[in-house]
Amino acid sequence: MWKTLWRKKFVIIALAFLVAFLPMAMTRDASVLSKTIVTAIGIDKSGGEVSVTIESLIFNFDPFGVPERELTSATAPTIDEALYEISLNMGRRISFSHTSLILLGAGLDDTDLTELLHPFLLKPQLNNGAVLMWTEDDVETVLQTSIDTGDVRSAKLQQLATFNAKPTTDRISTSLEEFFRNSLGRSGNARINIIELDGDELVNSDRTARFNRGKYQ
Repeated sequence: MWKTLWRKKFVIIALAFLVAFLPMAMTRDASVLSKTIVTAIGIDKSGGEVSVTIESLIFNFDPFGVPERELTSATAPTIDEALYEISLNMGRRISFSHTSLILLGAGLDDTDLTELLHPFLLKPQLNNGAVLMWTEDDVETVLQTSIDTGDVRSAKLQQLATFNAKPTTDRISTSLEEFFRNSLGRSGNARINIIELDGDELVNSDRTARFNRGKYQ
């Protein structure tokens, strides 16, 4: 018996591998083919319309591999219309369950952000703890730099957002929920960290974007 098993050891190893990883691969394949998993959203204005760029995860179906990140953009009169266009172009439903930050561009400086961002509060998948960031550089360039300078675990912006959230720093970390609470509260004042490009690197600015009742100051 043992001799028979030894002769067929490679067949047994192959079967064990299939049993261990095939169900995972099948489940992952079905999920990935039906959803676009968004990790970050960039919003700006272009030609009077809203320009939306999403950072999404691309899986390579390797059980031990790390998913890649890619950007997809669309411009439309509203955020929801832009996201719908992105969804159509990619042929997948958009999932916000892993969205950790929303990057806002300086083109929104004349926009009421409480009105602009309100649709995100109505998306049950999106965590209201997603961090808001502001940039005076090109939003898509910042997001691409975030991917290029990140590590295997996360993009650079996600790393900066996590760093800012630590209580040991003097940086603020404004979430979507906090922004609405402060903007609609008694004082009406809210602040968002400014992220800027320094050559090929992303860094925290010493300044913060200030808002009153959702309007840039």
